[in-house]
Amino acid sequence: MAPGHQTVWMFSPQLSRPSQPLPRSGCFVTGTDTGVGKTLVTAALALCLKQRGLRVGVMKPIETGQANGSGVSDAERLRAAVEASDPAEVITPYRFSAPLAPLAAARLAGSVIEIDRIVAAYETLAAGHPVVVVEGVGGVMVPISPQAAVRDLIVRLGLPAVVVGRATLGGVNHALLAVEALRERGVVTLGIVLNHPVAPLLSSTNAMQEDSTVGLVKELSGVPVIGPLPHEAVLDHAWAVGLARMAQHPGICELARLVMGSAP
Repeated sequence: MAPGHQTVWMFSPQLSRPSQPLPRSGCFVTGTDTGVGKTLVTAALALCLKQRGLRVGVMKPIETGQANGSGVSDAERLRAAVEASDPAEVITPYRFSAPLAPLAAARLAGSVIEIDRIVAAYETLAAGHPVVVVEGVGGVMVPISPQAAVRDLIVRLGLPAVVVGRATLGGVNHALLAVEALRERGVVTLGIVLNHPVAPLLSSTNAMQEDSTVGLVKELSGVPVIGPLPHEAVLDHAWAVGLARMAQHPGICELARLVMGSAP
């Protein structure tokens, strides 16, 4: 590389326009950020759909921060939610130990994330499950390769999106940016789920901030807004118990209705 040369990586819009998009049943759960509760919403939604008599497949195409002994992975939580028997390499084609953004984690591992490999795994799941719920990694613009972000993967899978965000100050900007980024690629957003990944502070100021966040997202996003979901403290020490409660929450039931209503 010549001195002073700088490589600029750009997301290719061509990756977002598959020549023959196929109808899909299910959804892709993405987020406004990391740590907003995507795994909880994905697992609760999948369980809720299963309880309605559907054979549900689950997928976490890329997972980072999973060194040996680092605890239960997101993919394992999804598998347990619906008692999935699908091979681990189909549910999670890419798994990296470094707790980094996927592109950085892949580079550190000497690997390259290929969307075609993820699509092939998804096709395998879709062949055996009428509904597949996919959980993303980070937010919609997180890079998974030098040419593609999470939203490009959503387009390639042909799934509508569910955006999970925080019901706190700052949530308006993040939710609207995520929906707009998806809209630019022609992705249908089924709904925005506003969540409390940590216990909210009980004060009049925080209550006012939450009310204004929810109200503005409903007013300006142009898509259904669900929540705020409650903070379920039992999840920290009894995940299965908390998940069962969340699967019965009216917000998750409404989300399941939206997903079932979007099926081709």
